[in-house]
Amino acid sequence: MAPQNNTASQRSFRRLLWIIGLAAMLIIFAYGWTVTDIDLSVPQQPTRQINVGNALQELLSPNVFTQEYDVTVSTTTFTIGCPDGFTPPEVTPSAGPYIVVEPACANANELVTVNGYNFAGDQLARLNWIDLSGERRIRQVVGRDGDNFITRDDGTFSVQIEVPRIRGSAGQLHTIEAQGRVPSGPPQISQTTDLVIEKMLETIFLALIATTVSILPAAILSFFAAYNLMRNVRTPMGGLLLSVALLPVGFVLGTFLLGALGNVMLSVGTGGAAASAGLGGLIAFASVASARRMRASEPSDAANMGRAILNALIVAVVAIAVFGLLGAVGLLLGRVSQLGFFGTFIGSIGELIRLAMPLVAGIAGAFTLSSIGTALTRDALKTVSVNMSHVLGAILGALSGAVVLGVVAFLGTKAAWLGLLTPVFAAGLGGAILPQLYRRFVPKPLEPSHSDSLTMTVLGWLGSIVAFLITYSLLNVQRAVVEGALPSSRTAFTVAGLEVSSYLFEALLIGLVLGGLAGGLAGTRSNFPIGQVLYTGTRTLLNAIRSIEPLIMGLVFVIWVGIGPFAGVLALALHSVASLGKLYSEQVENIDTGPIEALQSTGANRLQTIMYAVVPQIIPPYIAFTMYRWDINVRMSTIIGFVGGGGIGFLLQQQINLLRYRDAGVAVLAIAIVVSVLDYASAFIRERYT
Repeated sequence: MAPQNNTASQRSFRRLLWIIGLAAMLIIFAYGWTVTDIDLSVPQQPTRQINVGNALQELLSPNVFTQEYDVTVSTTTFTIGCPDGFTPPEVTPSAGPYIVVEPACANANELVTVNGYNFAGDQLARLNWIDLSGERRIRQVVGRDGDNFITRDDGTFSVQIEVPRIRGSAGQLHTIEAQGRVPSGPPQISQTTDLVIEKMLETIFLALIATTVSILPAAILSFFAAYNLMRNVRTPMGGLLLSVALLPVGFVLGTFLLGALGNVMLSVGTGGAAASAGLGGLIAFASVASARRMRASEPSDAANMGRAILNALIVAVVAIAVFGLLGAVGLLLGRVSQLGFFGTFIGSIGELIRLAMPLVAGIAGAFTLSSIGTALTRDALKTVSVNMSHVLGAILGALSGAVVLGVVAFLGTKAAWLGLLTPVFAAGLGGAILPQLYRRFVPKPLEPSHSDSLTMTVLGWLGSIVAFLITYSLLNVQRAVVEGALPSSRTAFTVAGLEVSSYLFEALLIGLVLGGLAGGLAGTRSNFPIGQVLYTGTRTLLNAIRSIEPLIMGLVFVIWVGIGPFAGVLALALHSVASLGKLYSEQVENIDTGPIEALQSTGANRLQTIMYAVVPQIIPPYIAFTMYRWDINVRMSTIIGFVGGGGIGFLLQQQINLLRYRDAGVAVLAIAIVVSVLDYASAFIRERYT
């Protein structure tokens, strides 16, 4: 009986938990209902119901078409104030349209009845009030919100209007005019529709360009954000530390040397005199270098290493030269007026390349020098002794830590809250120190144990927290976080004409100490989980960008580039990179692992595995996600337009602000049609290529 009692008590306990959970959910929902200020009595107010009804009526009656009309006019006189001895004029019926006002005189704000005869049946009509100066005022019919009313089938009407209050008009003879409007010719597209079509096309291409620009960076980031591809990626610690230490040196050299080469290539587009000589020299250099690369491998390791270094230099030089030549071609074609908008497009690309040349050259130089340094020291670092491995690790770790914290500290000088990056990165360095010390004194067990793993984790978090707090305190980050103040710009020393502030110097010292300790304890012969770092960093970056709404991005870009669709393209493109990167990466994580294992068993490297086992599986869903993102960007551009980001949203905001709901209805209809078409197109593409 004991087991049955235990089972019954467990069921009772689960029911109790369900009841408690439901009660908690009800309390939370009730609190949320109160916080969101939901008041059902407000929408029941008659005025609000009338207003929302009128707005919906106009939105659902879009001003898509316009019509030419033949106008039939009939007038009669009317006296304001009914002076003594007033005699109403006699109205003689006629074969044409005419009107009769009853009574023929009245005071201001009184209602009079206007009867019409012999007008066109079931057609629009309008009443105007004309004073002695000839000013015409439209009079709304009592009981109707619009200016027009509809005649009966027999061409008659009987409506009431209010006599206007006009100062000094007592006893004056005014005129009431009735206009009958008969359609003439077929309906035509309204001016509002023409404007909406123009802005809708702008919106479509705005979203298309933003989506297209985001595809490549999102696809690249998606591989780094895929856990199944990054979890087992490790790299030798010595090569990694050396690469990081050489990055700033390579960036400076690349900016000056490769940047000068790129400017020579760009001078082709501006007619520079040195362009031809530079281009000829580049071709000759590339030809000789390619010929050397095609030779059979020589037995000497030094020769092979020299060839690898030369090849790295060739790749960097040729890449920058081709990049510069593309910019030169763009600048040349941009000045050809006969090309029209195509020339403008190509010229913009050339100008973009010219602006990006220093940065691209610096990045190329940084990675080229890092790869050369790694190639030169790869074999040597594998053969060093254990003690020398730790010594070199301390030296390279100190340099790398100084570089990393120096870069993030420089970012912290640009915005107050970016100052938090420095203690965060310091925490990353500090988190490796205590676990390494623990491992030095406590050998790793033969079989993994939960307690050992938990100890390492706790020590890692403890080291991170201590490093964060120390850096936070030494750099006085609290002032930046609380007061929004930038770090002090007081100069600590000057190197080669470059002033180094005390803030940057302190960050460099912290990075030097933490990096030296972490690198010295790890040594150059250990392996570093670079894949896990890339995965975490990429995911964090994508989440940070996705958390910022395109509306906020649009506001920033409007300030930067001005009001117009360009700001909308930038805002949507940045947000699309993050969103597509997340969707793409999740698709990579869900691929079939069979082809990957099959290729790896044949000895394929990581790049070959990705190209032949991963890419074929992700192309169809990538296409579907891209089409879906285009759909989202079309709808999102509506909101972007409200902050000046161009497109249909900018026009829709103007129409709503002016209470022109019929015109706004045209824009809403256009958005609905385009989104539906894109949805059907996306479904067709998925069915065709999936």
